[in-house]
Amino acid sequence: MWTTYVRKGDHLNCVMVATDTGAGFLLEDTRKPPSAASPWSGDLKHELSKWGWHESDNDKGWDCDYERMRLGNAFKGLGLNAKSKYEDDGDPADGDNECFSITHYDKENAKDPDAEWPQMKPVTEQKYKVNGKEFMSTGAYYEFAINNKGGGIIGKNLQSPVVAVIDRENWGRKAAESELPEIRFASDVYWGYWFRDNPNIKNLRVYGADNVVNDATVLLVARAFKNNKIDKLTPWPGVSFAKDSDEGKALIGSPIGATIAHLIARHKSDLGIKRISNVIVVTNDEPARPKFGERPRKDLHLFYQIEDVPADDIPEDKPENTRLVSSRSLGARNRLRMRHEMKDGLRIHTFSY
Repeated sequence: MWTTYVRKGDHLNCVMVATDTGAGFLLEDTRKPPSAASPWSGDLKHELSKWGWHESDNDKGWDCDYERMRLGNAFKGLGLNAKSKYEDDGDPADGDNECFSITHYDKENAKDPDAEWPQMKPVTEQKYKVNGKEFMSTGAYYEFAINNKGGGIIGKNLQSPVVAVIDRENWGRKAAESELPEIRFASDVYWGYWFRDNPNIKNLRVYGADNVVNDATVLLVARAFKNNKIDKLTPWPGVSFAKDSDEGKALIGSPIGATIAHLIARHKSDLGIKRISNVIVVTNDEPARPKFGERPRKDLHLFYQIEDVPADDIPEDKPENTRLVSSRSLGARNRLRMRHEMKDGLRIHTFSY
């Protein structure tokens, strides 16, 4: 597992620093010329609604107060305001974080709207049509915060349609791709909300993952710590892994890191060419004045710092400088290599699939 995610992170590092054409080449895009650009752009208000997504109520004050969650020092260290943009009652507050809850079902779609306590229809009974074809809601949800002013996106609770349908309370089975909404990845949903009402779209500097419980990512963090003889989580400044280290690559290639890497790679025309510079692993701050019997929280949080790629680090797209080599040197695996002749020498991007 470790080697797989290191290779994936190495591949994503190459995709992020490449031009859109170069990234499309690495992703084996079939457009001519190849492109990494997402089919989903703009604020996606119409597209999300069309494909069965709904905005749900959430506690905009409580859920977006990261000082309350004892991440104030991490946010401050990353140049982000830790407070919510709104009070619990929805009135404006003095913070910058706005929380959203997006569901692939409608909480207001009740079996009996006139009942004293209306109950939501089961997901399997909630249908929508796109271009005349009927689809079933999946039970997926994405909960996250947007901090436009400071330049951050913070993932909170995420369950994609692919995963959600397996739950017995939803479909209880895997879905065929043709059954799923076309807009379904967290990176696409994030993009719509990052784009809308944002005066500085290019100012994406930080991606955070709050209270990480994803099995694969937790195991990758444990291995990264073991490699460096680190035996416990610590509050800010925590532990930082550079993008070019095996630990950094593994966390970039993880299910959580890949989400923001794809957003960066697929929106170069709006963001510019950016990359993840390092990954920071932290836990909650110690309480200043713990209450009697209160135990300190020791949740796992990840922060991916994002930077512009210097011009000299961007491979050129000249056809004579780029070639694809496929071999069976890894047995059943293929290895793809993207070769760029640079001003300062030769750079080869290699990944396995």
